[in-house]
This record gives sequence, C-alpha cells and structure tokens, in this order.
Amino acid sequence: MKIRLAGVLVLALAAGCAPSTGYGTIVGEAPPAPMAPTPSPAPPAPHEVPTETHTGKGPGGFEVTWPKDQLGFFTFDCPKCESNVIISTDGGEFGLVNAIGSYKGTTWLNTYPDQPTKRITVVADGAWTATIADYRSVPTAEPGQETKGKGDAVLRVPAGTASVKFTARSKGNVALWVMTDEMRDLLVNEIGDQDRTVPVDGPAYLKVDDWEGTWTVTPS
Repeated sequence: MKIRLAGVLVLALAAGCAPSTGYGTIVGEAPPAPMAPTPSPAPPAPHEVPTETHTGKGPGGFEVTWPKDQLGFFTFDCPKCESNVIISTDGGEFGLVNAIGSYKGTTWLNTYPDQPTKRITVVADGAWTATIADYRSVPTAEPGQETKGKGDAVLRVPAGTASVKFTARSKGNVALWVMTDEMRDLLVNEIGDQDRTVPVDGPAYLKVDDWEGTWTVTPS
C-alpha cells in the first residue's frame, strides 16, 4: 500500500513539472494605442491694423506696438542717406535691411510667431521714416501682367498662380522669397542679372531682396 502511494506521489510531482499543454494563452498588458499627431496651429487670420510710423535722424531705434500675432510689412525710407543703412530687430527675422546710400524698400515682419519683434535698431546717417502696415499695403501682381519694381519689395500673388517669371538687373545679390500659410522658401539667391521662371502656388507673398537693382515679376 505504501508503495502504491509513493508511486501516485511521484506521478503527481512529475505531472506538476511537465510543461503545460492547454489551449489557453497568457496575454500581457496591451500596448497603449499610438497617439494621433498634434496638428500645427493655423496661422492667425489677418485683420486690419492701423499703420505704425516712426521717424528719426541718424542711428537710433524704437519700440514697436505691432500685434505680435500679426504679419507686418516694414517700409524704411532714408532719401538722403549716404553711408550704410542697416536695420535689425530682436525678432525672428533679425536683419531687415543692409544697404548703402539712399534707400527706400519694404520687407516682411513677424513671420516667426514665437519670436515677434519688439524693438527695431537703425543704423543710418540721415533723416528717416519707418512704417509698419498690414496686408492692405501690399500690392498684387496680377497673372499675365508684368509688375516692375526697384529695390526691396513685397508683392502678393493671387490664388490660381502656379509659377512666376522673375527677372532682375543688378550688380549685387538678388534673392526671391515665397511665403504661404504653410511654408516659406528661398527661390532665388544669386549675384547679378536673373531671368528665370520659378514655381509659386498662390495665394502667396513674394519678397524681393535687391536693394540696388530693378526687377519684374509676372505670375501665371
């Protein structure tokens, strides 16, 4: 009798050590569901802002009151400047103008939402006027029509635009930028005369950096 009990005990122990052959499956904790990507915030809708004007003579600077969430268009006019004209900011664009002699031109401002401009610094040797205006101040280059200009400028091209023919007559550096709600890109960055067609998906803003030259823009 004792032998039989021992045999049963041995069989029970062996069965306890045998690998499981059941149909059940041990399931670990389920991995967390992937998080959906956070969409980029849409740029604030442009609204009408009164033009901001500052005047001075020689080197100096001023604080701006322009809304930090609004794109601005900065025009600097120094008709009797003879030496360097350098305009810089504490915002994302930093350098706005770098020219020599008599100057009048326009560039954009507050294109970096997380680095809005609060102060502008001026290096000049004459009397000057600086203005910041909203989108209404920007002229539109109409499709199929040649828009001519001189010096630094910003233009608007309407929806439906697919490309722009750009020509420039200059001895210095010529740059052409495009900016939409989704992107900003440098289309041209060369020295001397230019004659080329570049892709532009309107509506968009174009910025010409060519303070000493003349240029034409023809959207199509």
